[in-house]
Amino acid sequence: MQCLWCNEDKAKKTTKDGYWVLPDGASTVEILQVPALECADCGLYIEDEINEEVENRLHTSDLTHYSNVFTYEELLKAPAI
Repeated sequence: MQCLWCNEDKAKKTTKDGYWVLPDGASTVEILQVPALECADCGLYIEDEINEEVENRLHTSDLTHYSNVFTYEELLKAPAI
């Protein structure tokens, strides 16, 4: 798979845990198992499209029944506001 940063064929699909600021700007959540790419030269990163999807879901999903740590799949399954 081609790395988005260096364009070499050294990337592979994986997952990454990460932190996002909630829309209120006052708190954060940890999202586990977010799809990511890992390049032997560049390291581990989340593609822009996935990051945008997470941001969009954080703004449009009802997360009141979730703790401050949940998986990417749980985020995708969260009901809309």
